[in-house]
Amino acid sequence: MTDLPLYLHIAHQLQARLDSGEWPPGSRLPAVRRLAAEHGVNTLTALAAYRHLEEQQRVVARPRSGFFAALPRHVASGTTAPPGPTAAALVDVDSRMSQLIRLSASSIRQQLHMAEAHSSLYPAQELSRRMQLLLARQPELIGAYLPTADQQQLQQQIRRLAASWQLDIPTDHILFTQGITEAISLSLRHLTRPGDVVAVETPVYFGLLQTLQILGLKALEIPCTPDAGLSLEALEFALRHGAPVKCLVTVTNFQNPTGALMPDDNKKRLLQLARRHGLTIIEDDVFGELYFGAQHPTPLKAWDRDGEVIYCSSFTKSFAPAFRLGWLSGGRHHAALERLRESSSLVSPAILLAVLSEVLASGDYARISQRIRQQLKQQMDALADAVLAAFPRGTRVRRPQGGMLLWVEGPEGLDSQAMLETALARSISFAPGLVFSAEPRFAHCLRINCGQPWSTQLAEDIRTLGWLASEQLAGSR
Repeated sequence: MTDLPLYLHIAHQLQARLDSGEWPPGSRLPAVRRLAAEHGVNTLTALAAYRHLEEQQRVVARPRSGFFAALPRHVASGTTAPPGPTAAALVDVDSRMSQLIRLSASSIRQQLHMAEAHSSLYPAQELSRRMQLLLARQPELIGAYLPTADQQQLQQQIRRLAASWQLDIPTDHILFTQGITEAISLSLRHLTRPGDVVAVETPVYFGLLQTLQILGLKALEIPCTPDAGLSLEALEFALRHGAPVKCLVTVTNFQNPTGALMPDDNKKRLLQLARRHGLTIIEDDVFGELYFGAQHPTPLKAWDRDGEVIYCSSFTKSFAPAFRLGWLSGGRHHAALERLRESSSLVSPAILLAVLSEVLASGDYARISQRIRQQLKQQMDALADAVLAAFPRGTRVRRPQGGMLLWVEGPEGLDSQAMLETALARSISFAPGLVFSAEPRFAHCLRINCGQPWSTQLAEDIRTLGWLASEQLAGSR
């Protein structure tokens, strides 16, 4: 090796350290200047060593972040390896989330930053009439728990609804929660203790990052693609070689923010992988009912035979956002989750549960949710077309098969956080990519909500966002 160029000597030493596990997949490698100082060479020689390893697919370069250890090539069965999971770390995201939360209460004219549909999509007047009639017949509902018989009837109705999604859930394994956020939080509180590692998708919904931060948990970010969702190869490598993982939180149907729908074969492989490693899965199916095809995609839970999938769902997106009605089915963990719920919020409001029961029993829920799905699909198609027409060349959009979110990957060099600041001056908001990871990643990406009815004004606002993106890229050259 004495005749090798100096940069190759350095590359071989780095490769040996990678092979030894000194830098697990996803971990940050020494900065170029630091590497140059360690070896007594100039920065160009150090950079050449990293570029050689990048060609060998052993490291991944991330704009403005440096070089990171990648998955070995063999784990991807001969295909190009995806970036490895980020090293588990305590989450600190409040500073990046506070601005988005404030925007929801602001006077921003075109709010496209949250995963919310416009109020016109929901049957507000119809639900108001139902609630008034219910209170006239049963005024005690305003200040009491839902009677046991009525609750069991509602559980039966949800069981029948879930059966149409290929789920076989016992009636007594349906636990009501305050939206899906409480369902996931209860599951994490049951499965983990502060300092534990939780595997999550990346990019990941920022609300989950906030929950992990509140509970003092470490996030292990596993790559997720808009085409197939969670990378099973990256997850398996992390489970084999990384720190012990307590559980996985995954959105298999229309992931937030990418909109990915995990193929059924991958769902089955994920369950097999979890079984081999004794991994409990929390399945977030909040967008499952917003499918654009013929039927609700089959949840991961449908193939669970060991009770290790805690299934979480909600009527927030598909029926009545303000009701905050969620539910979970906890498998072998269900009894413990019931006890934990009793020690927190105890029960959901009786009047809201009663309204939901009436709507399910009458068959009106199917009509309401179908209309919402049809409207969202039309809005998604119009939004995707407008983004592709307005944004600069190199922008990538994958049209999701459901949900209400469009993930936009801008050209490298786009800074969506800076772009948001200029958009806000024009009274337009969106969610910048940086909020979808605990690491400084996805800066060139943004998430746009398709829940707003398509209009001439919205079309003009999308053209404005595209112009801002083009102007920013032109100014950075």
